[in-house]
Amino acid sequence: MRETSNIRRTTTYATTHHRAATGRARARATPAARRILPPMRNIQVLAAYLVAVSPLAAQSTPDRMLIGYWHNWSSPNTLHLTAIPEAYDVINIAFATPTVTNGATMQFSPYPTAYPTNQSFINDVASLQSAGKKVLISIGGANHPVIVDSAADAQAFAASMLQLITTYGFDGLDIDLEGNSFSIQSGDTDFRNPTTPRIVHFINGLNQLLAQLPADFILSAAPETAMVQGGMSAYAGVWGAYLPVLHAFRTRFDWVHVQHYNSGTMFGRDGQIYTPGTIDFHVAMADALIGGFTASSGIAFAPFEAHQIAIGLPATTTAAGSGYTAPWMVHAALDQLILGEPSASYQLADADGYPDFRGLMTWSINWDVLTNNSFSQPHRDYLDSVFLHVDTPTISAASGGTAAFSLTAGRKNAGRNHLLLVGFTGTEPGTPLPGGATLPLNFDALTPAALDPALSSIFSGFVGTLDPDGEATAHLVVPPIPPLAGLPLTFAYTLDPWDFASTSVQVTLTP
Repeated sequence: MRETSNIRRTTTYATTHHRAATGRARARATPAARRILPPMRNIQVLAAYLVAVSPLAAQSTPDRMLIGYWHNWSSPNTLHLTAIPEAYDVINIAFATPTVTNGATMQFSPYPTAYPTNQSFINDVASLQSAGKKVLISIGGANHPVIVDSAADAQAFAASMLQLITTYGFDGLDIDLEGNSFSIQSGDTDFRNPTTPRIVHFINGLNQLLAQLPADFILSAAPETAMVQGGMSAYAGVWGAYLPVLHAFRTRFDWVHVQHYNSGTMFGRDGQIYTPGTIDFHVAMADALIGGFTASSGIAFAPFEAHQIAIGLPATTTAAGSGYTAPWMVHAALDQLILGEPSASYQLADADGYPDFRGLMTWSINWDVLTNNSFSQPHRDYLDSVFLHVDTPTISAASGGTAAFSLTAGRKNAGRNHLLLVGFTGTEPGTPLPGGATLPLNFDALTPAALDPALSSIFSGFVGTLDPDGEATAHLVVPPIPPLAGLPLTFAYTLDPWDFASTSVQVTLTP
């Protein structure tokens, strides 16, 4: 991994991710902001835009997410929804299951040890949602195949799932169908036009369900590797059996997190074989979905967008039969996927990486909590710092000091002009950018200061250009200002033409 100004990105970060929404103050761009250096002549346009739209941002799922499954039973521990670590952005409730073995009519009720009434569960779902989390209902799991074999089954599936979603107020549906839920029949060779009744009817049932739900209802999937990437070596039985579903809803899926565990070796799109639990395996399996691949039937499976793909991992060594990967190896894989920094032998379809790559999923939150958040803590720190790192989280307001920032956007963004912004009113709901991204920083009265050339000695390098590696450095030089002790400052950057939003970091002025 590279260094910038002697600041090394590691698996442990000193940054603090500030999530609380604290209210915002409106501000106008100063005249000095209009005298910005020629390479950044578009900044005054951005400043005016930010002032106009800053009150309009709304909460949404973050660009880089941590997704976890919550057990609707007491193993390995009893865990209330409100005890889920703050690190998680999306909670998948595991599971809605068929009312009869191998059925299509679905049922769900919260386990009584934690939730003696439905209403207490509903209240906790609402509490998570009020904190900005998304709560999905996951269907199936390893022990409960969902079998949709007829038009009547499709109708029953859609009707029963709609009732559950409405009753409990879920934000989305996660498809975790394993075992014999999907299996390709002989003669079915084209995932674009499947003929296996079980697959055809499931697709029809899901279409019926989604037609009755809002457009922003979330759809995700957690297939096993054999059922997706396994299609490169064979397209029959369970091998590649998810491909028809992924293809049918490829523009509708918000994200797909293939289970990189309980898997055997798999081919990558380069024709090489990769072993689970390695850096190359995680990179190759994710790249197959983003770069596209050819199934053994000879038909090309088109690429997904990078923001639709996450990696599924076990939270601990005991959470799954195999596939646990140490955090530093996961971060090395993400460095390559997100930033284009090669960490092993696999070569990405796009060598510059995928800055929009979505994040990580884990089985499960319960296992994570059992080991004192050993999964969520390091991975949350990584995801929050992947584009922006600061060497100190505090500066003394009494004596002043300096904070050094590393901006790392990856080689794909080399040569682009950057603008590092600052605010004191937090990250939520954030500020929408003209290019469509949302900056995790509220535009407030402090923000125009980073644009003012007269203050460049304080906000040094906040305006500049990324080097050939897509990196830059900046410094905050704070003079003694005792009255501001306790003030939290949030930083995030964007890239001209303002279609890129970094993660955010916080520096607090301490007494």
